Amino acid sequence: GVPVNSRVSSKIQQLLNTLKRPKRPPLKEFFVDDFEELLEVQQPDPNQPKPEGNQVNVLKGEPLGVVTNWPPSLLAALQRWGTTQPKAPCLTALDTTGKAIYTLTYGR
Repeated sequence: GVPVNSRVSSKIQQLLNTLKRPKRPPLKEFFVDDFEELLEVQQPDPNQPKPEGNQVNVLKGEPLGVVTNWPPSLLAALQRWGTTQPKAPCLTALDTTGKAIYTLTYGR
């Protein structure tokens, strides 16, 4: 007889065991078609709190000037502007009448 290498034999057995394993189910078995549910109008929860206060609107600021040496990112631009213009306004909070109540500068 021919000597049998048990190492090769175990590799073949491992391959056979792998091939015997159940295959993954098709993707369609994982897919849930909930398109019809998405089209249904959801009724709001009556216990859900109602929004209060006035609606907030975004105000447009001054347009940006054209600069030839723009920084590579917003963070770099803020860093540069904060170091060169530390007292420039960064953020302004307004009250309900539109009056500025607090202004945050880059230096703070």
